[in-house]
Amino acid sequence: MNKLILLCSLLLVLTGCDRGRTIVMHSMVDGVDVIDSQIRIVGPLATFRCLRSKSGVCHYTVLPRSCATSGNGCNPPLTTFSMREGDTLMVTQLPADFASCVTAKAAAAAECAQQVASISP
Repeated sequence: MNKLILLCSLLLVLTGCDRGRTIVMHSMVDGVDVIDSQIRIVGPLATFRCLRSKSGVCHYTVLPRSCATSGNGCNPPLTTFSMREGDTLMVTQLPADFASCVTAKAAAAAECAQQVASISP
């Protein structure tokens, strides 16, 4: 019976019934975009999109949710990467409960954890 439930769940995900979620990070200062980014999560796939950045580059830090909610950087983070405006990156090896931050300049994992902790409910 468990195998049947697992198979049905897998089929629903593969047929698009997992609508996923989108995380939007948009920051403006004096009417100028500092950072504009989207992360689309559907099942195990996370698609990171750097739409705009004051520096021309989006710097991402990805942490386990438990590190982010505590404000502790949990060094090293799960991953850090940078990409230019307009670029997209798909990542498949992240835990379902990951947290992330994006900045226009490189940030330490502890700074990212504090940023995410300050906006988490």
